[in-house]
Parts: sequence; structure tokens; C-alpha cells
Amino acid sequence: MASYKVRILPSAYVDLKEARSWYGQHNSTLPKQFAHNVKLSIKQIREMPFVHAVRYAGVRIANVPVFPYAIHYFTEDNFVVVIAIHHTALSPEKWRERI
Repeated sequence: MASYKVRILPSAYVDLKEARSWYGQHNSTLPKQFAHNVKLSIKQIREMPFVHAVRYAGVRIANVPVFPYAIHYFTEDNFVVVIAIHHTALSPEKWRERI
């Protein structure tokens, strides 16, 4: 099976930027490590989008290794659409507004 194409919503890019900024305030190497792990997770999602269970409204959640973040996404035709990259301790209402 071919890999899906990935579309990352602007709001998910903002999530990534905010997380990297937060990690950068605490350690100079963490932003790069975080971004690398997110990139690896998105690559895995692209290759196997249905490995994660549907959690709500057709949205699946993949955890980012090492970091307490999760990638929220759904599939549409041959696309994986990333709607959020959120800290797992945040209120679900924050990312549910995006669907």
C-alpha cells in the first residue's frame, strides 16, 4: 500500500511552534529532539494511518515518543490531515474545537 500524503493544518503548526518554544526555554537541545520525534511520528502515520484507533469524531491519536504530546489526525481520501499536536495533559476541549 502506498503512503498517504500529509496535510498539516495551520493550527497544528502553531501547536508545534509553541511546544518547541516552551522546550527551548528549558533546554537548548529539546526543541530539535521534539521536532524530530514529531516528524518520525508523522512519517509512521503516513505509512500506516489506520494503526491507531478512532478516538472521537473520526479522529485518531498517535503519541509522540518520549514527549507528552499526541498528534490528532483523520484520513480523507489519500490524505492524512493533522489537526492538532497537543500536550496530553491539556483539556480535550481545546483540540475538539478544531473538528
